[in-house]
Amino acid sequence: MNLAVKLRRNLRRLVILLATFCMVSVIVSAYYLYTGSAQELDLTDHGVGPDCAELRVLPFRPAELKMPKPMDPSRKDPVVLVFVESQYSQLGQDIIAILESNQFRYQAEIAPGKGDIPPLTHKGRGRYALVIYENVLKYVGMDAWNRDLLDKYCVEYSVGLIAFHRASENSQPTMHLKGFPLTLQTNVPLCDCCVNPRSPLLYVTRAEVDRGPLPGDDWTVFQSNHSTYEPVLLARSRLSADDANGRMVTGLQATVVQDLGLYDGVQRVLFGQGLGYWLHRLILVDAIAYLTGKKLSRSLERYILVDIDDIFVGKKGTRMKVDDVKALLETQNMLRTQISNFTFNLGFSGKFFHTGTQEENDGDDLLLKYVNEFWWFPHMWSHMQPHLFHNESSLMEQMILNKDFALEHGIPVDMGYAVAPHHSGVYPVHMQLYEAWKRAWGIRVTSTEEYPHLKPARYRKGFIHNHIMVRCCHVRPVAYSHTPSSTRNILEAQKSWTRASKEESFS
Repeated sequence: MNLAVKLRRNLRRLVILLATFCMVSVIVSAYYLYTGSAQELDLTDHGVGPDCAELRVLPFRPAELKMPKPMDPSRKDPVVLVFVESQYSQLGQDIIAILESNQFRYQAEIAPGKGDIPPLTHKGRGRYALVIYENVLKYVGMDAWNRDLLDKYCVEYSVGLIAFHRASENSQPTMHLKGFPLTLQTNVPLCDCCVNPRSPLLYVTRAEVDRGPLPGDDWTVFQSNHSTYEPVLLARSRLSADDANGRMVTGLQATVVQDLGLYDGVQRVLFGQGLGYWLHRLILVDAIAYLTGKKLSRSLERYILVDIDDIFVGKKGTRMKVDDVKALLETQNMLRTQISNFTFNLGFSGKFFHTGTQEENDGDDLLLKYVNEFWWFPHMWSHMQPHLFHNESSLMEQMILNKDFALEHGIPVDMGYAVAPHHSGVYPVHMQLYEAWKRAWGIRVTSTEEYPHLKPARYRKGFIHNHIMVRCCHVRPVAYSHTPSSTRNILEAQKSWTRASKEESFS
């Protein structure tokens, strides 16, 4: 009897211990599952938004990111070899435009079908630091001899390769990229593009989401189970549910992928469309920097100056009112949260002060009330183009009138910067303008968009004449309404300008 009681008691204790152990196990498992899930969804902590939290269910094998071998910039010249479809192809011209804008040396060649490629080495040194193919199919379709020659060169000299795939109406909906563990789905309309913050090639580009439909319906998306491929840009399909399920393009899809070189030793970046989408341009700049070991890259430091010419100038009914001035100041304060010490630079022509309607004159008064909130520069008293003045004394008279107006209304006169109306007289040089500027204002810096030619913009340069520095500028007309919504007009123009400033180099 005593033995039975003891067994019953011990069994009860054993059950309690087992139950306690099970509960602890459940709590511990739940904790690690939660923290693991939080790690996988860590993308939301980078400001990319909830749409990019699906990276763990991408059509790529979910594996821990393996860092590729660092690119060695030595033993090769900092030159890009570009294979284009023809000298007139749009994508080829876009690629070359970005290289020229960043002042990267390049050599353009028509992509050979079965012919030879140019010599890749000279006296034991590589001729090229990077290879770009406008059409990836021309690369994978090379004859075996030249393909083997190019790949061996890339491995031996640590040279990366960038290639693009542009779908057409005749493209197969699904295709396997010859020689690679990679599947392409073509002509997929996409929306809500996001940047993978885990991508090792990011340099200029920030990990955020660009919401809305992507331009065009001819996108190519990449799918693979090999760990060598890491998505860089991802977007959501806009296909209908039936279409998407039939083609396996649901959820986030990779539009740009990085080949880490784990498959054949060659590091590559593949694009699923051309450069019509602005994020592709940034990623191309990043890919060039990464694949050349930063040998072909530009500084991340940018100096942004936004001039707003013709303050006080304009016909009645078209000028700034009180709401516009307030919106201008609000926009400046908002931009300062992203750009340190950002300040609009206002160009004034004093003759036109208080020449609008009463509401517009009130706007003029409010501008002068906020005079210390902005920067100011002289823009000629009567907005006359300087080259129309044939002697220096006439120019001096106009400038002194504008300077007296500035002194009377507390506008700073010591900025050392001026802009001529329509950039007249800056280039081609009008000698009297430079002399009058120095005498009346002590000008040290001005700007033009005309040197050496107006177009293409990427060829514009600055110069120094008569000890005055002339910087290159880009003019963007902004539609400015008479409501607080005008803030959005300036902001959109500023967004576009700053994007361009990261795509192109302004000399």
